[in-house]
Amino acid sequence: MLPKRQRAIVILGAGASVEYGIPATIPLTDIIENAVCADAWMKRVGGDVAFRKIKNDLSGYLTNPGVVHFEQIYHCVHELLHFFPPTSGAADEFKPLLQPFLTNNAGIDKDALGPLERKIIEVIFSEVSSLCNTPKCSLYPLAEFLKRLGERHTTRIYSTNYDDFPLQAAEGFFTGFEKPTGSCARFNGEQFWDHSNEHALFQLHGSVHMAYGEPGRTDIGELCWYEDRAEALQHFRFSGSGERRMDGTQVVRSPIITGLDKLSRIQQRPFCYYYAALARDLMDADVIYVIGSGLADLHMNTWLHEARSKNRRTPLVFVDYWANGFAAERFEPDSKLIALFHSMNVHTNELREHDYGAMDGWTISQDSSAAVWDQGFQKFLGAPDALEKTLQRIDGM
Repeated sequence: MLPKRQRAIVILGAGASVEYGIPATIPLTDIIENAVCADAWMKRVGGDVAFRKIKNDLSGYLTNPGVVHFEQIYHCVHELLHFFPPTSGAADEFKPLLQPFLTNNAGIDKDALGPLERKIIEVIFSEVSSLCNTPKCSLYPLAEFLKRLGERHTTRIYSTNYDDFPLQAAEGFFTGFEKPTGSCARFNGEQFWDHSNEHALFQLHGSVHMAYGEPGRTDIGELCWYEDRAEALQHFRFSGSGERRMDGTQVVRSPIITGLDKLSRIQQRPFCYYYAALARDLMDADVIYVIGSGLADLHMNTWLHEARSKNRRTPLVFVDYWANGFAAERFEPDSKLIALFHSMNVHTNELREHDYGAMDGWTISQDSSAAVWDQGFQKFLGAPDALEKTLQRIDGM
């Protein structure tokens, strides 16, 4: 085990990948809808009708119909499967407890939901995997940022994205998987904690490199790591039973995690190891970077809040993009700004307007324990000197 150094924890959200070409939430929703509605099998089983029905009903139900997106739709698809009576003779632990009290008024056929759920995962997996081949901007600035970070800190990256851009930018990150034997590598939980002081990248919600192992060579439902994304795409489907939840329902297995109930899904390995390590790393962090996150993953906010609620708050660097600037959003805060205030303890409500962006584009929180960058990830990567001065300011709080 390597000696312990100062630790930098990096949380990467969807905004960290958009500039490299991964579609934002709403455009990706359109891609999924087009693929579902053009698929012959979806048309045959009614998956296209079910997708549009769920999307339209959510649009009529939510206050802002323009924000209906694939994670909400996927959640409804997955959970509606539990509105139908269980298989005759099912054991009690596989009978959804709420089923007798629920009525399916949507008019959606159960036979459409399972194939639609799998199709959504297929489209996301294949789309992201393909886009990883041709990043829209250079990965060199990211490589330089990770290099500088690694020279000073043990760098522990937790990504909620499925792409492999950080792995393309820098080699040598520990992922928990052993060296490949054959075409794929198996996760080694027994030795996972022996690497707790090494540079690591854990994809908490799955990866386009993760897929199921070959029958007979790996355990049933075991996720493995394929260096070749194209090969992973050939093995990403799982046709067996789901992961049982304690209320009698199941979580459909997949190598990438989406929807609105991610905490239930990260109970399987390797994700349960990643989540346990996240808690430990955040509580031991010397600096935390949160990049491109909408702060909507409440299971991650829990530990970010704990790290930022200690007597001496862990310095936080928050990197995101606001079209009109961070200052312009403060009078009508959205859920991200509310989470930034309550979960991250980043307090800027008493700052004057000229304090926003005053430090070479950075906004420093009232207690000088956090800094916010509002010009996007690539401009952040292009301003290392400004970051260095900012780190000195918040680290000396």
